Amino acid sequence: MSFRRLTTSLGLPDRTVGDVISGLRAEGLVEYDAASATCRPGEPFRGAAAPATGARPDCNDVRAAAMIWADALAARTGMSVLLAVAHPEGAQVVHHVFRPDNRPQRLATGDVLPHTSAPARLLAGPCDDRCAYEEGAGPDEARLAVSVPCPDGVRHAAALCLTGPRRLLDPAGAGSRRCTEALRDAARAVTSALVGAPAR
Repeated sequence: MSFRRLTTSLGLPDRTVGDVISGLRAEGLVEYDAASATCRPGEPFRGAAAPATGARPDCNDVRAAAMIWADALAARTGMSVLLAVAHPEGAQVVHHVFRPDNRPQRLATGDVLPHTSAPARLLAGPCDDRCAYEEGAGPDEARLAVSVPCPDGVRHAAALCLTGPRRLLDPAGAGSRRCTEALRDAARAVTSALVGAPAR
């Protein structure tokens, strides 16, 4: 269906329809051809079955499973928490918990992190227990990310990431062990919460 036909049939402004299509594209539910300005249903609606092994839970299910554990992780570490999924340009933040203090913060949900970021590097690699570390998220800040494996352990469901002081997140430093353990505990809890979630 053409973009123009969509806006006309729905009776909505172009910008609103464009925002909806962008969200559906991020979930793989809609494919958009810019050359012809047409949309078509994504693979889940075209009868493509999910593979028997290595199936990935739906992004919304991952976010729902992670919310309580991400909140607890932020409270436990005093840092902000990101949940990101693979994206063609790196990794997209699908959930963000602010650090528990009164300093100004910006919501990062929806941001696409580059391929060089810790979550993107982690999601591009093997699904294992390793950490990915990145400096430069802000002044004296760093990111530390671990995988949230799918329940079968074959693929990444997402990356869980802490953003905070470098001295507490640098794997080479003595102070990172507590944060690394808290991060891995939360990731394992999210994987457990995903058992039984629909796959795509």
